[in-house]
Amino acid sequence: MFAPLFLQPLPSFRFRRLSWLLSGLLLWLMALPALAASEPSQPVPASAQAEPVRIGVLATRGLPLARQQWQPLMDWLAQRVPGQHFALVPLELDGLAEAVADERIDFVITNPGQLVSLSRQYPLAWLATLRSPDGGDNLAIGAALVVRADAPFQGWQDLKGEAVAAVSQEAFGGYLAYRFEAYQQGVRIDDFFSAINFTGFPLDRLISQLQRKAVAAAIVPVCQLERMAREGKITYADFRVLDRQAATSLGCQSSTRLYPNWSIASTERVSPALALAVTRALFALPPDSEAARAADSAGWTVPTSPLAIDRLLKELDRHPLQSPWWQEAWHWLRQHQEWGWGALLLLALLGGHHLLLQHLFNRSQRRLLKARHRLDEQARQLEQARRLAELGELGANMAHEINQPLTAIAGYSQGALRRLAKREQATQDPALTLALEQIGQQVERISQTIGRLRSRWQKRPRIPEPTDLVALMARLTPLLEQMLAPLGVELILRWQGQPRRLLLDGTGVEQLLVNLVKNGAESAAQTEEIEPRVELRIAFEPDRLRLEVQDNGPGLTASQVQLRQAFYSSKADGMGLGLAICRDVVEFHRGHFSLSDAQPRGCLARVELPVPPPEAKASQPPRN
Repeated sequence: MFAPLFLQPLPSFRFRRLSWLLSGLLLWLMALPALAASEPSQPVPASAQAEPVRIGVLATRGLPLARQQWQPLMDWLAQRVPGQHFALVPLELDGLAEAVADERIDFVITNPGQLVSLSRQYPLAWLATLRSPDGGDNLAIGAALVVRADAPFQGWQDLKGEAVAAVSQEAFGGYLAYRFEAYQQGVRIDDFFSAINFTGFPLDRLISQLQRKAVAAAIVPVCQLERMAREGKITYADFRVLDRQAATSLGCQSSTRLYPNWSIASTERVSPALALAVTRALFALPPDSEAARAADSAGWTVPTSPLAIDRLLKELDRHPLQSPWWQEAWHWLRQHQEWGWGALLLLALLGGHHLLLQHLFNRSQRRLLKARHRLDEQARQLEQARRLAELGELGANMAHEINQPLTAIAGYSQGALRRLAKREQATQDPALTLALEQIGQQVERISQTIGRLRSRWQKRPRIPEPTDLVALMARLTPLLEQMLAPLGVELILRWQGQPRRLLLDGTGVEQLLVNLVKNGAESAAQTEEIEPRVELRIAFEPDRLRLEVQDNGPGLTASQVQLRQAFYSSKADGMGLGLAICRDVVEFHRGHFSLSDAQPRGCLARVELPVPPPEAKASQPPRN
């Protein structure tokens, strides 16, 4: 008769449901005196119930204790409802819910939290609620925060960061009741405690873990500690209950407010006649009967309003009628499609606008970065051009000033050679003659270099001429050896291929080789572990001339970008023009120039100059 009250109502029937509930309670209160004074109910015909009446009970302390606690009630119902056999079905939390969903039981006896959850999902009719043994009221469900008597904790605040034990996340009389109490004080126990160990049923495991000091505290249902003490399983003085609430007639210590006691409800399998007969039998149960004492109660009374329990479950987001937010949003969209599509369209437009702005911003940022790089490169080029202009002006002045002393040196050396030539053969000094000849050659080389630089500054084209590298190296080797001697570096010259005359800028190639060999020698002179050396390899190939200078020094110490910059030098007294001159010579010949680290150590400078293939037989290569 109360089944319609527990069907899931639509939002438009909330006020109708409330009116039905108030009407049912009013009728129940009016019929209560007649039910209490009535004679034992007439037997229900056996044909009305072919099978035993199955009563499912939540076994919080295990199946054996559940049978011991509730079997006397089954016997009482069998006496008061003749013709019926009542079978006790003790189940754990999940098993009891599955039995109701599968319609395998006729009646349900459980705590108010689970009964509210079940009645909001399945057509259950509340029949009666247990009365507390002391005082006769029906408030008996809550949680107690229990610690060992020797523990230093005086309140729940002292347990921050400690591990506690609870029976289950769905257990109302214990975990949920205490979680709601903490929630009312602004505390999330999942974050407050370091860990919550869920032991499952039976409840005795909680006290066992506390005894073994596996946890600092245990969240147990109200009266659990007192029951175990009466049964002789524990010594009550070994434990304490923290944050005890005001004393009640229950006779047990609680850390939370109290909620209605266990209740019984019938499923839709039960006929109205059987539900009425069972209800009358429950109300007629004497407070001092064996069935009442075994259930730790004073009998049964009218069902209690589940409003406080509904509030608790809603606050903890565990109420069965609560839907996830996305379901609520989808339901709203279905009822207000025009607003929903408008909101989605607005979100899409805003998202597209954001993506467009982001794209434009990224493109502008890339353009700014490119412009900044171009400006930096132009500034570098302007600075380099300014330095080159200053260097050109300085070089022109120096060339003009040096030209006259060089002319005088050349005249003196030639005059000295003529004087020596006029002497008799016996009085001639070959070493002095050779020295004067070298002075004349170096003066000529300096003059050629100055002329080349002057041509470059005046933007006059350079004209390559047939050059004999063998003769060029014969003239250059004494200068290189004299330059490397103070550094203690050995020069090794290797030839490959068939030498031949090539169209080259001879003066430029001399500058190229001198700069590369000098740089390699200065790098090799820095090593102390092995004998320093510089190896110059000249290879004549069919379509190119390959020059390689390799040292055994520490290798490159600057990046490739820095090495390409004019006026950059890693030496304290360097001007940074050596490599710039080398690149200028290579670019004039349309060749390729590279610097890299050599293996196992040192630096390798490689120059490749394209040359026409050989047309005639060249001279034999010189011997090293």
